Amino acid sequence: MTAAVDAKAMLEAINAATHQPVARWLNYRVDLRDGTLIHRLGFEERHIGNPVIRALHGGVITAFLEFSAGAVLEAHTKQRAQAVNIAIDFLRSSKAVDMEARVTIRRLGRRIAFAEAIGWQDDENNPVAAAQCCFRML
Repeated sequence: MTAAVDAKAMLEAINAATHQPVARWLNYRVDLRDGTLIHRLGFEERHIGNPVIRALHGGVITAFLEFSAGAVLEAHTKQRAQAVNIAIDFLRSSKAVDMEARVTIRRLGRRIAFAEAIGWQDDENNPVAAAQCCFRML
């Protein structure tokens, strides 16, 4: 019960932050599904990196996963999160469709936080990319 209340409060806080230019450029949305926040990158033609295979640009995927992780940390802590380091693994080729992601906070300290964001298209069990993010909490 508490987790659902926290998720709803976090959803409201994240939705309030979607006015940021990067969120608009990514066509970023977040929804609550089964008590869990699901982040969405709304596909647009400008997100294509390779027009031959019509795959999303790796930088777009990275920006989406980083923004999602930062948004969760900021909503959870009510502090600004500044990315320090991001390690991303591209696990398979993407398609020209929306991408979804789930964020897990791995460690939350007073000054540093670690989060993992996993992004997929169509099937959550077949991820496109996984990002390990380190943030400085301001």
